[in-house]
Amino acid sequence: MINITEKYNQEKESTIQYDVSKLLQTDLSDYLKESLMNLGNPEVDKFVALFPIQGKVRISVIRDSLNGIKEILPENLFEETKSEVTEICDDYKWRNSKKGKLVLQIEDRIKEARLCVATDFPSEHIYIGRNFIEPVSLIVGGYVKELRTKAMIESCLNNMNPPIAIDYRISSCD
Repeated sequence: MINITEKYNQEKESTIQYDVSKLLQTDLSDYLKESLMNLGNPEVDKFVALFPIQGKVRISVIRDSLNGIKEILPENLFEETKSEVTEICDDYKWRNSKKGKLVLQIEDRIKEARLCVATDFPSEHIYIGRNFIEPVSLIVGGYVKELRTKAMIESCLNNMNPPIAIDYRISSCD
């Protein structure tokens, strides 16, 4: 017979547990920045100063600046820079899209909810995550010793005003 901890771990692993915001790039890698700065070219320095992307930066400014230094850079350095810039710009566009903003709001609530559950219900087996297939989701599952604890957890998390409805998958151990 499978025990509660094993079931809990299996269910938890079926949800997204990592914070997507940690995967989003806003800056050039240190290695690349150093390589570019070592060229000692004022145009290249101006380009590097555009990073990390902050506020309402226009992607076109970054692309124009990159194209402006294309002739200055050795081909392999240009390709490496272009590759990182593409990733940074894609992440920036996603972060500022309707879906991206919503997922990041959900992630903020998940961090808050995990802290609340760890502090207020430390002896319960509760996981909080998102669905792999539909990332715009908020799943709270696991196992509690008593049904009234389940109600308390649901009340606590609903009071956090999540940006979408929570899909509760909490069961009682008994």
